Amino acid sequence: MPREIKDVLDDILQNAPGVIGAVLIDLDGIPISISGRFDLPAEELGALLAACYSSYAQVGADLGQELSTVMTEYKSLKLYQMGMTRGGLIIVADKDAYLGMIRLEAKRAIKELSEMMIASESSRQELMNRHKFRAPSEEEIREVIAKFM
Repeated sequence: MPREIKDVLDDILQNAPGVIGAVLIDLDGIPISISGRFDLPAEELGALLAACYSSYAQVGADLGQELSTVMTEYKSLKLYQMGMTRGGLIIVADKDAYLGMIRLEAKRAIKELSEMMIASESSRQELMNRHKFRAPSEEEIREVIAKFM
């Protein structure tokens, strides 16, 4: 039986102690797959994560650098976000989780997920229709971000 994207995300949760969730989004912030539990609705979470990554990518571009990873530490969580050709992988972990293990699992997963996303390009529209996802407008992204400011 061929592996699914969810299997790869589940592996991250199982193999990296302290990881509580993993999300794969496409370039528009549409959630492709989620493993773990998140309090935000998937569409809002994806939009926020894509907007954050895009903002940091712009800062890097202005500095003449290409962004590959965003690591953010909150009071009780760590967020690790890696860009991919057609999207991004986000890993959320407890604050005491070992970042080296998270990075190792992320790099392993990125290779497999990138190949899967190339193969899934034609099914993206079907997924969006089935789950009633749509690409958020710039205004909707600003509204979601404003909730957290």
